[in-house]
Amino acid sequence: MKTTIKSILAVVVCSLLLVSCNNQQSLQEYYVDNQENANFVMVDVPTSLISEDSQALDAEQKKILKTLRKINIMAYPLKEDTQANFESEKTKVNTILASDDYQELMKVNSDMGAMKLYFRGEEDAIDEVVVFASQDTKGFMLARLLGDDMNIGDMMKLAQSMEKGDIDVSQFEGVMDVFNDN
Repeated sequence: MKTTIKSILAVVVCSLLLVSCNNQQSLQEYYVDNQENANFVMVDVPTSLISEDSQALDAEQKKILKTLRKINIMAYPLKEDTQANFESEKTKVNTILASDDYQELMKVNSDMGAMKLYFRGEEDAIDEVVVFASQDTKGFMLARLLGDDMNIGDMMKLAQSMEKGDIDVSQFEGVMDVFNDN
């Protein structure tokens, strides 16, 4: 009897160890691993730096902004010295985003490049929104919006507010220059 219990316990412990070991890199790990890499441009913006007390924002926009905790932007600008690793880095990101953790919401391909929008969580309680944009002649950009119980419709409204200039996005200018013509 003791041998049977020990055997069952050993199988359970081994099973838990195997299930908990995941060799796939997470997006957070990818950010951390490349934080000191000079080939990347990174900006971490706490949402407190985005003027939520701006007079241009209405009550709904302020409420949406409060669901955001942090915005991480990572860009891999394509230059002579980064060309060799571009496809490798882009493949790593695509592999991470293809995992079961992320659900693809939208994909756009145009002459200007490709853009994919992903989210993690439930549709009405999103924990993370990821935008992955790439252009073979410019590089790629990965933006993560981290928050609590975000709603995809609300995120679209927030994007429209940014486009209209209601929200100050000057903190992102250096990263956005990656895709501007030199």
